[in-house]
Amino acid sequence: MAEYGEPLSEREREVLQLVATGATNREIAYRLGISTNTVKVHLRNIFTKLGAESRTEATMIAVQRGWVDVPSAATPAEAPPSPPPLPWFRRLTLIAALLVALGGTLLSWFSPTVSPEPPTNLLPVQPEEEGQVGVVIGEDSHWSERAQMPTRRAGLALVALKERLYAIGGEGPEGITGAVEVYNPIDDTWSRGPEKPTPVTYVTGGVIDGKAYVPGGCTEGGAATDVLEVFDPAAGQWEQAEPLPAPRCGYALAVYEDRLYLFGGTDGQTVSAGTFVFDPQEGRWETRAPMPAPRTVAAAAPLEDRIYVVGGYFNGRELDTCAVYYPAEDRWEVCASMMVRRGGLGLVALGGRLYAIGGGQLDFNERYDPREDQWTSVETPVVGVWQSPGVTLADMVIYAVGGWSQGFVSLNLAYEPLPFRIFIPTTES
Repeated sequence: MAEYGEPLSEREREVLQLVATGATNREIAYRLGISTNTVKVHLRNIFTKLGAESRTEATMIAVQRGWVDVPSAATPAEAPPSPPPLPWFRRLTLIAALLVALGGTLLSWFSPTVSPEPPTNLLPVQPEEEGQVGVVIGEDSHWSERAQMPTRRAGLALVALKERLYAIGGEGPEGITGAVEVYNPIDDTWSRGPEKPTPVTYVTGGVIDGKAYVPGGCTEGGAATDVLEVFDPAAGQWEQAEPLPAPRCGYALAVYEDRLYLFGGTDGQTVSAGTFVFDPQEGRWETRAPMPAPRTVAAAAPLEDRIYVVGGYFNGRELDTCAVYYPAEDRWEVCASMMVRRGGLGLVALGGRLYAIGGGQLDFNERYDPREDQWTSVETPVVGVWQSPGVTLADMVIYAVGGWSQGFVSLNLAYEPLPFRIFIPTTES
């Protein structure tokens, strides 16, 4: 927790400099490539460390300490005698007023110290307003509500391990977290699990040999990390594996033939089309053929001998694109586009089809038939925006947990598109 008198971090100074220009939280998030909720966390820390109670007071302190430059006016060649100097608090008040008047000019002058051209449009910017999430489930629906997750969050990884669901990391009202919460579908209850060592958001997880692998992610400062952390439920602890070849967050991830396939994402400065593959047996990453185009917050799922990567976000807008990767041949093809643009969605293969869940302004989810190369609409339980839930498959049931929908949500929704199962009895000889 931040304490009064602590020095500001580099990112907090960047936020404060933009605050001094009169920028809104959403404008600051856009300029720095972070979410508005991360901006709110930074502002709360800034106010605590400076002992400020408002944006104006924080701006005045920044001017007083020389963190914000104020353009000086030209001095006349001959000036009349000056009146006595104003008290210091009057001078600071006038300077603050001048900053507001010159806010547009300063905003155009300022750029983060990380790069001459500040990265923008790397990840979706969540709206600042919050409201009541709309969940509509009819009597004949294949969706059902389950016990809600204890922590409201989005951008989390959701994996199925040993008849349990593990909700890992993400971002909530208090910022980015390493929280792990464990759902028991049989009892419809949640419990606490060992916290992930590195708190991250915009992550996805994959399961290989009974262990959960969570690569990369975005940290509290808005930067991407290259860490690969592995959870072993038998030992009840986390361990680190070989880091990614480069930092990545907001990527798509799939498990195919006991390997992790990571597609796209961002390193915090640019959007990638790259493909990384991790083999746990060899303990190393390798680079494969890149996607046809770069993107963040896409979703991936294996089906038969290929991996599909759909949707995503690039250059300020969601995508409807679909690409299919053939691991054995290390090549890509294009598949039919989705019906609507989706970024921050989940993708699950079940019954020979793909199900795209969430990802933007929703009236429906989608189902893909690879034989027809066609998408069709399927019902959604959430009306309106639903971004970055954790989505996974467990025992023929698709689970969608958390996300952003008029605010961070703790929803736990189960979808059974194949409600009828065939049980083959066995006989003892």
